[in-house]
Amino acid sequence: MALKPAGGRYKGIWINKLKNGDISYYINYRDENGKPVKLQVGKKTATSDFTVRDAHAKLIEIKYKLQHDQEPTIKNRRVVKIKFDALWEAFLTYAKGNKKSWVEDEQNYNKHIKPVFGNKSVKQLKPLDFEHFKQKLFEKGLSAQTVKHQLVLIRTIFNYAIKHELVKNFINPLGEGKVKMPEIDNNRQAYLTKKQARKILKILKKTHQLTYHLTVLLLFTGARFSEITGAAAQKNKQKAANPLKWSDVNFDDSTIFFKKNKNGNERHIAINKTLLRTLNQLYENRVNDNVITNSTGGIILRMPKYFMEAVEIVIPGNKERETRHKITAHSLRHTHASWLAKKGLDLFQIKDQLGHRRIEMTMRYAHLIPNKRHKVTKSLSL
Repeated sequence: MALKPAGGRYKGIWINKLKNGDISYYINYRDENGKPVKLQVGKKTATSDFTVRDAHAKLIEIKYKLQHDQEPTIKNRRVVKIKFDALWEAFLTYAKGNKKSWVEDEQNYNKHIKPVFGNKSVKQLKPLDFEHFKQKLFEKGLSAQTVKHQLVLIRTIFNYAIKHELVKNFINPLGEGKVKMPEIDNNRQAYLTKKQARKILKILKKTHQLTYHLTVLLLFTGARFSEITGAAAQKNKQKAANPLKWSDVNFDDSTIFFKKNKNGNERHIAINKTLLRTLNQLYENRVNDNVITNSTGGIILRMPKYFMEAVEIVIPGNKERETRHKITAHSLRHTHASWLAKKGLDLFQIKDQLGHRRIEMTMRYAHLIPNKRHKVTKSLSL
């Protein structure tokens, strides 16, 4: 028997690798009489998932009992392999009662994760397995966002299992810093020119008045869709939706007040002539205290299809573009900020206009602000 020390932080653990591939684990300690003991506490086989961490845990348990005058219990344990599918089933039960996105999680698991890891023994999974998994997903042509979603789901399943002791003496192989998550650039770069915006508004004015007014509100306030319609609050089933109210519109000083929320700071936005015409028409036809509603007076949950149809007419092929280069309803907020930057408004004022909490969020518009540096540099010529 050729025993070798496990080394590292597993002091007192000895390993014997057998010819058939099995691994026996032994521990070294002194009994209550100070006599040295070397004892086998487990074995890793084709049907047993015993690890060096399990042996170390047993050593700590025995030492604790000896220090507290308790009789240590020594048993060679046969550890049943826990498959990743078992962790998933437990997590899914939890998710169905606590996560609105459980259906999406289930679809992702069955499509991407289960075929690779479902039948794998949990304790045999290492960070490198997930690095290879990540690479395979990229090779299939999946986006960085989709790949990241799979890795985050796996990490969440592991965390749930560890927290509820479904698996013991186990470190999450996707823990912080163990597997590099894909970098995602969600910063939208597309925004409308004034010529394009005029054409889109002209089309919408003829095809769908509600979408026209909503587009004007978004384009000329730079507000988030949820701040205008209250859609996000409704979708997330919060206690009360918070759409823009008529009490937030001050016709006397021509400003709109946006309240502070979890996504942004409060601010006042000036009302221009185009926006004023829309507000006047909406006020004349109001059905409740919400500035804009659907035909039944309820909250508008998503941008009507008429908007994207009008965009496609003005910008053919837009719907096929990469996400960050595609014009969407959110691009109206980006367009508003881009126009402000081109007019020379500084970053701090743009930050206040958009309600950003941090200036870093506003920095994406810096390159659009007219740069006087080059002009001044050229003027230094002798």
